[in-house]
Amino acid sequence: MKVDISLSKEAFFAAIGIGLFTFFYGLLSGSLEFWMAPVAFITSAFYAGYESPKNTSIKVSISFGMGILWGIIAYSLFQIPNMNMLLWTSSVFGIMAFIAIILQDTIMPFTRIPAWLLGWGTFMEISLNKTITNWPLFIIELAACMLLGVYFLDFGSNWLKKMLYLVSPEKQKTSKSLSTGSTKNPKEN
Repeated sequence: MKVDISLSKEAFFAAIGIGLFTFFYGLLSGSLEFWMAPVAFITSAFYAGYESPKNTSIKVSISFGMGILWGIIAYSLFQIPNMNMLLWTSSVFGIMAFIAIILQDTIMPFTRIPAWLLGWGTFMEISLNKTITNWPLFIIELAACMLLGVYFLDFGSNWLKKMLYLVSPEKQKTSKSLSTGSTKNPKEN
């Protein structure tokens, strides 16, 4: 059984871009000893799948920052002693999510709720499962990894893909005329 495996130029160039920028990010994050470096993969995948124009990166970045702020507030509220933790944490999450959506729809329309909640959730996942000994460093590193995901991994791999297209442009495609069955250059139609 013969299997025909064909790879489009788009997929090939995207693979090169993502592969190289992931390699460079690994070198960078390893050199800087970012222990939460995988956060960049989460934010890069989120932003790439967000299907918004690239000019929304600032809004998404601000929203990641709001998520971190929301995480700090929620984490602080979770430190109140003698609370029924299940009821308390559920209430905090519910009320804060409600407030985030109200804020975004009224006085903070420049934010994006999916990115805000992703930043908040990432903060909570890490801070509730790992002992944080240096909070300012944790917050700076988390923000840096989130932003590197968008601006280094996503934008960088897209930039490289564009450069590869400049070096190896698409060949002129031909199309068949429906009426004559002849092959013509699309510019002649």
